[in-house]
Amino acid sequence: MRAIIKKNINGWIIVDKQAGITSRQVVTKISKILNLKKVGHGGTLDPLATGILPIAIGEATKVISLVQSKEKKYAFIIKWGVSTETDDSEGKVLEISKARPTHKEITSILNCFIGNVFQKPPLYSAIKINGQRSYKLARQKIEIEHKLRKIKVYNLTLKKIIDVNSAEFEVTCGKGTYVRSLARDIAEKLNTKGHIMSLRRLSVGPFDEKDTIFIDFSKEIIHSPSVLDKLLPIETVLDDIPALVLNEIEARQVKQGQKIKFESLQFIKNFELKYPNYNAFEKICAICNKKLIALIKIEDGKVKPARIINF
Repeated sequence: MRAIIKKNINGWIIVDKQAGITSRQVVTKISKILNLKKVGHGGTLDPLATGILPIAIGEATKVISLVQSKEKKYAFIIKWGVSTETDDSEGKVLEISKARPTHKEITSILNCFIGNVFQKPPLYSAIKINGQRSYKLARQKIEIEHKLRKIKVYNLTLKKIIDVNSAEFEVTCGKGTYVRSLARDIAEKLNTKGHIMSLRRLSVGPFDEKDTIFIDFSKEIIHSPSVLDKLLPIETVLDDIPALVLNEIEARQVKQGQKIKFESLQFIKNFELKYPNYNAFEKICAICNKKLIALIKIEDGKVKPARIINF
């Protein structure tokens, strides 16, 4: 594998993940290709799943949490009549049902899954229970019971009936949503059983299929520059977050970890006019000379650095 020498690489690489590869394997591959240690992903995709996997490079790893909290869109196919222990086609069959829903029956129940809803995560998930991953406990046949979790589903549509045994859906959802659980619950609501047969992530926040690169894991040697052909700037994920402009003195203080009185900032009036609801945001961008220098919090009348960005 040919490794790139340049170290000062910061931004996002959007991989079109292929089936059978874990999200961690994609991170490891890119880390080796670019010869960089600061590499991470913006939200796990199941090995079975394909599609959008944002990869953070360098200082972009400091804003991964902002990507993970953004809306995601998926296309998925449910196979009716069979439930599995993993809620997808890779798991052991648990129950079988002869019931098959009609188009009318399916569309009549979809609104039940839109909005703020409660969902039980799959047993085979990365959620930790007493410090151990749920899927590891499930493999050891240790009995576990996940609590219901509140999630947000913005839209859920039936795209087409493929045949009597399967149908394709599209969902736009928030952080923490398990599409495998959604498929299982849709089937249960329709008085049958079901599991995910196919799953593809279509977008994560601002990232979609137009931004992607494909990495062929069957190749040992990959030319490093081609991986960077579609490198996107860190700021791509910050478009919907308020930006507070600092002068050079203020920026230096923030980068040194100092707290600054909010009312003393030079450009405070412009900021308050542009973002009257800035208090609703957990984090805010600090900009100096049109460059992101930090993520900050405004608390108790003071600007407090949360994450310093070093270019």
